[in-house]
Amino acid sequence: MQLILTACLSLALVTSFAVAEREVANAQNIASGVPVAQTGQPTVQPAQLGPPQPVNTQPSVAAPPFQLSPVEQQFVDQILKMWEDSSSKIKTFDCRFERWEYDPVFGPGDNIPMIKSQGRLTYSKPDKGSFEIEEIRRYKPSDPQAQPKPADWVLQKHEVGEHWVCDGKAIYEYKHDKKQLVVQPLPPEMRGKAIVDGPLPFLFGAEAEKLKKRYWIRSLEGTATTIRLEAYPRTQSDRATYQRVEVILDRKTMHPSAIQVYMPNGQSRAVYMFIEPTINGKLNQLLGSIFSSPRTPLGWKRVVNQPPPAPSPQAANPPQTTQR
Repeated sequence: MQLILTACLSLALVTSFAVAEREVANAQNIASGVPVAQTGQPTVQPAQLGPPQPVNTQPSVAAPPFQLSPVEQQFVDQILKMWEDSSSKIKTFDCRFERWEYDPVFGPGDNIPMIKSQGRLTYSKPDKGSFEIEEIRRYKPSDPQAQPKPADWVLQKHEVGEHWVCDGKAIYEYKHDKKQLVVQPLPPEMRGKAIVDGPLPFLFGAEAEKLKKRYWIRSLEGTATTIRLEAYPRTQSDRATYQRVEVILDRKTMHPSAIQVYMPNGQSRAVYMFIEPTINGKLNQLLGSIFSSPRTPLGWKRVVNQPPPAPSPQAANPPQTTQR
């Protein structure tokens, strides 16, 4: 089941991480008792976000990308526990976000986003979610010799971005280019589970032990108002989707303010920045119905991808044969 939304939970990160840092620096003041981030590390690149998917639990054969001292590990454990405590209180989440996509090979440069998008993300615990890119702007400088300015990102009026909905029983993805509504039913064993078990578990339902089993995590240098974590996936299935992820946590709320995802090539990245999220607010009637199984748009085709059949007991335990 590969329903991956191009360039991060389709949740939000940016040009170079320096830009993301400036965006998050406007966060609220540091709360008392929250530990201060430790030594700095070089930044990394972002990947893409998408609908919840089954997690490949097979162990990774790759070696850890770094080693932590006992003191550093203790600090990371403390941060993850605080994040888990804060995340466990989220019942509903609704926010607008910006996603900036960088491509140093085909784009305008390492620190100039090729695409700036805006969208909306809505979540209801444990397994309902909606992600939609509502506006896309592409970089077309009016003066290639001058410094980039906001007008250099031109609105693409006829370009349609990613859109998916999860109602807890299936994932519905709108494929506008093919005029298809693709339905991916979720196996019974995945229903009722948090989106944390999807490909990018950095927004909702963060659990310290689950995160440590799935990622190698270390602390990067933060600011007075932010904490930065860097996570490398342990499993091959995750590494095929993204190389590593940077998460910026607000020190006061311990909620992610931004996420930067590096693609498997280690160069292209996407930055997701979350704008004034509403947490545990009442989802109005419009948002409440956003998780319902959508109707197939007029003139479109509904394509249902059946989940692979569960292995039979005989397949799981093949009969033994006797060689003669």
